[in-house]
Amino acid sequence: VTTERPFRCDVCGRSYRHSGSLVNHKRTHQTGDFGCGACAKRFPNLGALRGHLRGHRRGHRR
Repeated sequence: VTTERPFRCDVCGRSYRHSGSLVNHKRTHQTGDFGCGACAKRFPNLGALRGHLRGHRRGHRR
């Protein structure tokens, strides 16, 4: 079993085995004003909004 992770994030240094995983991770570093369509909360990056939306899907509010 190989643990080689050649795809490294240039922002935080995390590394991944697959380039697609790195692409998804890099979205967490995007800055901006991301708003939830289900409530009035706003988030600084897409990763934070996605985590919040998982709570809505599970029936919880954050």
